[in-house]
Amino acid sequence: MEKEKQTDEDELKMTLQPRTLLVLAAGILILVVIVLYQQANRQYSGYRDVRTTSLVLTENTQARRLGDSMLIYSADGMRCMNSNGKEVWNISFQIQNMCIDVSGSYAAVASYGESTIYIVNEEGLQGEITTGYQLRTLCVSEQGTVGVVLDDDDVYWVYIYSVDGTEIAHARTTMEQSGYPIAAALSPNDKLLAISYLYLDVGTVSSTVTFYNLGEVGQNYADSYVSGYNYDEIVARVEFLSNSVAVAVSDGSVIFYEGSEKPVASQVNYLTDEISAVYWGDNCIALVFDTTGSEGNYLLRLYDTGGTLTLETAFDLDYTDIQIDSGVITIYNDTDCLVMTTDGRERYSGNLGGTVLFMSPTSRNYRYNVLLEHEFKVVELE
Repeated sequence: MEKEKQTDEDELKMTLQPRTLLVLAAGILILVVIVLYQQANRQYSGYRDVRTTSLVLTENTQARRLGDSMLIYSADGMRCMNSNGKEVWNISFQIQNMCIDVSGSYAAVASYGESTIYIVNEEGLQGEITTGYQLRTLCVSEQGTVGVVLDDDDVYWVYIYSVDGTEIAHARTTMEQSGYPIAAALSPNDKLLAISYLYLDVGTVSSTVTFYNLGEVGQNYADSYVSGYNYDEIVARVEFLSNSVAVAVSDGSVIFYEGSEKPVASQVNYLTDEISAVYWGDNCIALVFDTTGSEGNYLLRLYDTGGTLTLETAFDLDYTDIQIDSGVITIYNDTDCLVMTTDGRERYSGNLGGTVLFMSPTSRNYRYNVLLEHEFKVVELE
């Protein structure tokens, strides 16, 4: 009898144990959902200074985001400040008419009309390239590969260099063949190069967006040219949102291209309003328009990689820059900033305690690198 009772108790324990674990797991899941919901809907009322570093800046100092750090530059040189508020490196040079492009953790810096290009990342100078012709425009990929368009009187040379300065490929074009190159971009994986050419013919202005394949597929085509599209308007901007999606922006449209080998035009969004500014984010593009609507002085439209309009929102802040990263849009000027999610929910509106020259997000949510007139700060919304 005693043995039967013990058996019944053991069976009861074995029955209760899975149930207890199931209830415990359900409780943890509910707690996680609550925390994530609160985090997703949290609004911030202020900020705290995580670190502050005093800086002496020269006239006309500018800055760009460089990975999780900030690249600060002027005609006299550049320096890198990391998200711990420390200067990682400092390089001196003389560049009067600066041409710069940044992609991820890499930046390419040169002077229009000159022949020296500096390639840097968060760790410092990675390469220095001296070209045989004057620089017309350049672009850099997330791998540090640099694409340049060089001016040789009536001939334009397109060169691709690795981060150490080794030539990967080159092509020759002329004004009669393609037009005047005004914008260029490399895909993140270095396989595709896009160039927008401006063409003038008897007073008529048109543009051609041309794609070059730098991989195996491109070797089967003359000068690696794989596709191109003509437009009766000026296409002033071109950029890659991913390895297989590129975007071109003209006066009256936003054109999306798809394809990792031979890009084809997949979506055209025609615009009735004049674009005031264009900003690129992670897998998205934002257009800003002036407006006289009752909801704000500016209208922001956000498009995803498929060309779908995912957000249209008005705001009043007289902005100097807009940063888009990890689902967060940061709009700011020298005194105030507005932070919202990419689905339009406001997170913060206020100042950052000084005259802001530049601010950029870091990999930590709602933590920013901020360049002020006399100091560099790492701040966190709270």
